Amino acid sequence: MSLFEHDAPVVGLREQKKYQTRLDLCRAARRLVLERGLDATTVEDVAKAVGVSPRTFFNYYETKLDAVVGPVGEIGTPQARAQFVAGGPTGVLIEDLTRLFAAGFDADDEVLEDISQVSEIVRTEPRVLAGLVASGAKHESAAAELLSARVGDDFSPEFASLTTALMSTLTMRAAMAVGQHPDRPLAETLHDYCAMATRLFAPTTAGTGETTDNRRRG
Repeated sequence: MSLFEHDAPVVGLREQKKYQTRLDLCRAARRLVLERGLDATTVEDVAKAVGVSPRTFFNYYETKLDAVVGPVGEIGTPQARAQFVAGGPTGVLIEDLTRLFAAGFDADDEVLEDISQVSEIVRTEPRVLAGLVASGAKHESAAAELLSARVGDDFSPEFASLTTALMSTLTMRAAMAVGQHPDRPLAETLHDYCAMATRLFAPTTAGTGETTDNRRRG
């Protein structure tokens, strides 16, 4: 699964099998790329590892890079999305976005393993990192719908686009950090990354680089 697909929908047996095949192809592609590198891994290799034909592979992914990136699903979980739309859980937009994007990761050991694999791959395969960034862009319309449902028309498409790009980047960076330190929850790590991002907008004391808030807390 990608960094963004957390929960499989409740569907019939046929759709469940298709979902599992898509996931198996993704994980096989990542495992082979870790072993051989992206250029030395072929579609035929990935299909064989899962026990399907190359033709079946192309029913799920257009390229081997797409398979490594993985399927792009919904943001968060159904419960987290409903809570976000209702104005929760805290009422502070950046905090609620943090919890929404982190929802579904911490309790799933397989997801943490996926994060660890992706973190290792992107250190040697910049094309995969670029693919993950591009996949994050696909969440823009989903984020716009969630923001619209939460705040009504009091936002612009540009704001939705910026919000999605920012949160996707922060989530990806936090996930990569968790891949290196799996004992730390993603939600906590993502919260720290969001806090770092807010420092860009905090007033600083001339010559120190220290934010005013930090100075007051000291």
